[in-house]
Amino acid sequence: MNRHNPLLRIGLLAMTILLTGPNLVGTGAVAADNGNISDITDNGDHAGHAHAQSSGDDTVTRYTCPMHPQIVEEEPGSCPICGMDLVKKEFPAQQDDETAQAGTGETEQAGNGESGADTHAGHEAMANAAGGDETVTRYTCPMHPQIVEEEPGSCPICGMDLVEKEYPASDVGAENAQGSEADRSRSAAPSFPAVSVDPLTVQHMNIVIEQAQKRALTETIRTVGTVGYDEDLLAHVHPRAKGWVERLAVASVGARVEKGDVLLEFYSPDIVSAQQDYLVALRRGMSDLVESTRARLELLDVPDSVIDTLRKQRKLQRTIPILAPQDGYVAEINLREGMYIEPGLDLYTIARRDRVWVNVDVLERRMQAVNDGQRASMRVDGIPGRTFEGRVDFVYPELDPQSRTLRVRLAFDNEDGQLRPNQFAEVTLRPAQGAPVLAVPSTAIIPAPGGARVVVRTGEGRFRPVAVETGVEAGGYTEIVAGLEPGEQVVASGQFLIDSESSVQAAFSRLSGSGDSASSSGQSSQQRSGQAGSGHQH
Repeated sequence: MNRHNPLLRIGLLAMTILLTGPNLVGTGAVAADNGNISDITDNGDHAGHAHAQSSGDDTVTRYTCPMHPQIVEEEPGSCPICGMDLVKKEFPAQQDDETAQAGTGETEQAGNGESGADTHAGHEAMANAAGGDETVTRYTCPMHPQIVEEEPGSCPICGMDLVEKEYPASDVGAENAQGSEADRSRSAAPSFPAVSVDPLTVQHMNIVIEQAQKRALTETIRTVGTVGYDEDLLAHVHPRAKGWVERLAVASVGARVEKGDVLLEFYSPDIVSAQQDYLVALRRGMSDLVESTRARLELLDVPDSVIDTLRKQRKLQRTIPILAPQDGYVAEINLREGMYIEPGLDLYTIARRDRVWVNVDVLERRMQAVNDGQRASMRVDGIPGRTFEGRVDFVYPELDPQSRTLRVRLAFDNEDGQLRPNQFAEVTLRPAQGAPVLAVPSTAIIPAPGGARVVVRTGEGRFRPVAVETGVEAGGYTEIVAGLEPGEQVVASGQFLIDSESSVQAAFSRLSGSGDSASSSGQSSQQRSGQAGSGHQH
């Protein structure tokens, strides 16, 4: 009951002020009718803190945000950062002043000029504590201290305006002061302190620990594609001379044809003139002229059967047939009877179905895993239960400028003709297995604008965020190029709360100018974990 007396006294003081008027404020003391309340100053918080400090092991009730423990209020409400409801929590009386000041520091700075002056003095003290070294001006986010920029701007995470801060030049480093802007920004970013968590809290947070070890990452690529013609097996039919179509023997798309079948017959004045020259040479018996005129007919794509008939009958053929160059089916037709045709016109496109192409798109980050000759498997909706096996036939040299994907061409045998062009296909590419690499579960990676990081367990109940460089991802694991050693234990689940706690401690360490950020943050986190476990004890 003692820990509620300061709040009760403050409430009675407020009621008395409302009842008696503003004159009471200047007196600095009131007396209740029953004589139990006296000598109450107009600063209720100061009285409450003094009582809490004199009560030894007593605790005081405050309201804090689970995601932003620096927010501490005396009344229920919402977190000004994330909007979550504040939760009730018991704080030791001897730490109440420090906790309340840390939670309301930003509000006091916004409304009180003296607090702003104290903050500026704190920054000057941090600069003087560097032992006389030069300082470098940077701009950082109060809520995300890992964001450090050289120019004013906004935080890419929360959108808050970056604030100016002086960093010791020894911390930034000579190479950072002379390097590129990107290198300076990365080097100036502060390291994250360690965090101590009570074992019972670790159990309640469902933290999962995995060991970083080398493993072979087999990157199976799944994508989709469309079945198409094998363009190497397409045949296009063009006339060798100008003329008019007299008769169409094949007039529909999809018609089956065999090599040598008549596709159409057309009349060409050029071919008729070549026939006359050939007949004149035959009548005169000039062998050299006969051979040259026959070669001219062959170049005009007159079939040998027509030339032999012309030689035997010695009679002009008015129309000349055009024959199918290969077996297959008509994939495209671009003429009708009576049309005028010329050598530039594509009359027919004849395709074969004994082999097909499948064009698929591969994401840009996976393109290094695709090579010519790799095995591929395919399933189509129209043929359930059957898997077709093929290979990578060609990898295109350019990315698609719209989708930012790499186009890959696959080849599949289709002897029975089951696969048909324009079918939708689900394709799986299986690259060759590479050498083992250091990898951790992909769930352990914490993405951030400044680079990925993981939370490493440094001891029993102690954790520290570590910046890493990641590589390929396959099978639920991500390659670690730099930042970890084999055998280190990382947090694969529940690491975001630990990382958030470490970020908060880093922010407090920077604002207070503490040199031993790791030890101070570890102790304060351990105290809060213990308080959370005993918060409901009276």
